Amino acid sequence: MDTKDILAVIEKFNQTALAEFKYREGSVEFHLKRHADVVYASGPAAPAPAAAPAPHSAAPAAPVPALAAPVGETINSPIVGTIYRTPAPDAPPFVEEGKMVKKGDTLCIIEAMKVMNELVAEFDCEILRVLVDNQHFVEYGTPLFEVRRK
Repeated sequence: MDTKDILAVIEKFNQTALAEFKYREGSVEFHLKRHADVVYASGPAAPAPAAAPAPHSAAPAAPVPALAAPVGETINSPIVGTIYRTPAPDAPPFVEEGKMVKKGDTLCIIEAMKVMNELVAEFDCEILRVLVDNQHFVEYGTPLFEVRRK
């Protein structure tokens, strides 16, 4: 696995609602963990050359922010549950990237314990990025949308 492959894994991780991901294959080992609104990657960035395997280091590498972490303000999940970006399976999403929303507009639905909870905008804003996919499990505090207040 080269650096390009590792960066692709980090980018995919950023598109999910996973809180943590560990990977180990041969001498390649890394750990991704979501903390607040930032994703950190730790461990070696690339495998050691086959001719000279690197010994295990006693001190872990310092966390480095991932490339696709949210940059601006985010709207985070207020509860644990499954996110639905559409009101029905064949309906369009409540919001799309680039769309302006007004305070009180529905952003998504989060199902928790068979109860459908609407997440509404608490302020006027523009949706810069949608950070989670439809029908994915989210935890409390998971960033759902990157926004710019208007």
